[in-house]
Amino acid sequence: MKKFLLILMMGSMLLTLVACVKADENIPKEKVKAVKVQKIEESKNPVTLSYIGTVDSKNSMDYSFKTGGKLEKVYVEKGDKVKKGDILASLNTKDIKLQLDASKANVDSAKENITKAEDAMRYNEDQLNKIEKLYEAGSVSKNDYDQIKLQRDASISTYNQSKSQYDSGNSDFEYKATLLDGAVIYAKEDGIVVNVPHEEGERIANPSMNYVTIVTLRSMNQIINVGIAQKDLNKVNIGTKALINVDGDKASGTIENIDEAPDMATRTYNAEVYVKDKSYRLGSIAKLSFGIGNETGVWIPMQSIFSNGEDYVYIVKEDRAFKRTITILKNHEDQVMVKGIEAGEMLAISGMKNLNDGSKVNIVE
Repeated sequence: MKKFLLILMMGSMLLTLVACVKADENIPKEKVKAVKVQKIEESKNPVTLSYIGTVDSKNSMDYSFKTGGKLEKVYVEKGDKVKKGDILASLNTKDIKLQLDASKANVDSAKENITKAEDAMRYNEDQLNKIEKLYEAGSVSKNDYDQIKLQRDASISTYNQSKSQYDSGNSDFEYKATLLDGAVIYAKEDGIVVNVPHEEGERIANPSMNYVTIVTLRSMNQIINVGIAQKDLNKVNIGTKALINVDGDKASGTIENIDEAPDMATRTYNAEVYVKDKSYRLGSIAKLSFGIGNETGVWIPMQSIFSNGEDYVYIVKEDRAFKRTITILKNHEDQVMVKGIEAGEMLAISGMKNLNDGSKVNIVE
């Protein structure tokens, strides 16, 4: 009986052992995930401020005629590039030329009148000198002397009137000559045509009554308008360099002006960044990075950072990856200066997407 019970107990133990082995075989093994790591070291990198701005023209100029008339010819279209001195538009000058010819005739007539009045004045002056000596000698009466003197005075008055008429007529002639010159508009600098509001054949009003823009040009020099926050005003100034990026098309720039007063709507201070050797479409959105110096600290690749309401990375210790919350301090291109990681620690820089806090990892080169 005892022998039977012993055999029964041994069989039971054997069945229990087999069951435990099978249970262990059913437990899934922990997955090991491959990651690349980087040893953290302190380094020095440039520090930048990032802003968004809008492309604008440094200068915009409206061109108009100096007189009214019929718009004879427009030589440019919207979007055309023009050089300094290029003709932009012209008026029909038939009426102006008629006015100029009439004014020239008045000037010539006034010039002839001056010559005649001057001859008469000199003659009467000579006569007065002669009769004055006779009058002093008692050879002529005072009445005769007074008549000659009156004639001389009248001739001087006539001469002065003729000269005044000539000066007035000449001024009118010069003015109408400027109108003739002003009937043709030339570009005062290189630029791009942004507006041509009138068509050939339209009647253009006299600018003394109503200023009429015929062509609007913007200069080739461009700026980026960007609002600088008050907290960053002490970090940038006139002369600060900027990297400009418009849809991947990059250029360099320099701050040329910062407003003294803020925009009341945004409470930012507008800065004008001059664009060097580049031309963008007006109104384009530009990304700007202002270099404001260098700073030493822990800099890590931007792609190693995750965020779910807080920024974090994975630090690898032995064969485990642990989640670590960090604080972003500065950035430069694809590098970020952070707080929360110590020099000498191993940072996961690839293969982190499938990691969880405490995941088992295998470090690969």
